[in-house]
Amino acid sequence: MLIDKNKKQEQKKQELKAKAEQLIHTKSFQIGAAVCCVLLLAFAGIRFMNRDSLLREGIAYCEKKEYAKAQTSLKNAILADNLKADNYTYLGIAYLGDEKYADAEKQFRLALNLDPENVSAYRGLGISAFKTGDYERAITELNHALDHTGIWLNQEIYDILWYRADAEKALEDYEAACETYGILIELEGDTAVIRYNRGAMYCLLDKKEEAMADFDAAISQKGNGYPIFWNIYDSMADAGWVEEAEAYLKLSQEPGYIDLNHAGTETEVNKYRGMIAYICRDYETAVSLLSSTALSSDKQAQIYLALSYEQQQEKDKALAVFLEQVNAANASAVDYNRLARFYIRNEQGEQAVEYLQKGIEKFPQSDLQDLYYNMVSAYESYGAYEDALDALKKYTRLYGEDDGAVREKAFLKERI
Repeated sequence: MLIDKNKKQEQKKQELKAKAEQLIHTKSFQIGAAVCCVLLLAFAGIRFMNRDSLLREGIAYCEKKEYAKAQTSLKNAILADNLKADNYTYLGIAYLGDEKYADAEKQFRLALNLDPENVSAYRGLGISAFKTGDYERAITELNHALDHTGIWLNQEIYDILWYRADAEKALEDYEAACETYGILIELEGDTAVIRYNRGAMYCLLDKKEEAMADFDAAISQKGNGYPIFWNIYDSMADAGWVEEAEAYLKLSQEPGYIDLNHAGTETEVNKYRGMIAYICRDYETAVSLLSSTALSSDKQAQIYLALSYEQQQEKDKALAVFLEQVNAANASAVDYNRLARFYIRNEQGEQAVEYLQKGIEKFPQSDLQDLYYNMVSAYESYGAYEDALDALKKYTRLYGEDDGAVREKAFLKERI
């Protein structure tokens, strides 16, 4: 056994010796070949480094939201390497940032041709569909993205789930949105933002106990400022639970609920405290806080200031604020409707009709439903019932005979 082993070792030595001699005989060739290999590898290394640097450069520009520069870098990355899926994916992301959704989708599909399991490409297709209002396809693409995620949790997975919840909400599939927020609570953590969003969905589903359980969990978290209390108020008030909505706002005034490190600037704090004072019918405090010069350009604050003036019977001051909003460069149909409702409340129906007509002439048809509806109320407010009926007929032709229109029709039949 030992002899055989020694023989094998000697044979191996001889083979290696023979190979070495062969290399010596071809030394010049080997050196030339080695030089060529080194040069080729160096060239290839530079090329690969260039490819990667272009991709990194494009990603950096995307992060800085310099999308035009990102597109240039990523197009060059594709020229350097047209078989790398990430080059197409990030070019798609750069197009998304520029709101060039058709171009973005093309790049995401090219990425999927190279890498059928590319999570980021499916995510991009989902976001593009969401941004263009195709919510069903958005959910389909986002689910494809989730199907191809690995076992490791990361921010991209959370982002996909957030977009899916938004798409489900847009489709008014509130049950599905609740389920998605539930998944986020399990995966991302029990945060105030997720709890608030699920609570808002429960409000839309008329599930008060579930909504309040989520809102209670949200406000018990650390780091809350005023906005979450205000958002809870809006969601509950819209559901018709006004008393409970006000109770949440009042909690924000009690010690321990607002994190002073997250309360915002003094101006922001005064804004929210002023709006809360209005809701709680402390109009004097509301005026005191909201009439500060620092809030003069804050539209929301000014609206609540006007409403507070009106409640204090300082109607000239209230009207001046409403008119200022209508005359602003960024005025919307909502501002015209708000001014008209002020006139209706104060028995000045003719002025209401005037501004409703101006709003209807000025803004797109998609923004005008409330203006057409309040035109009926404006005519009714000063007894012009025939005109009110004509306005109601116009409203129902445009928007159908909803519950409000049925009530108005019955009211007018009794008066004509």
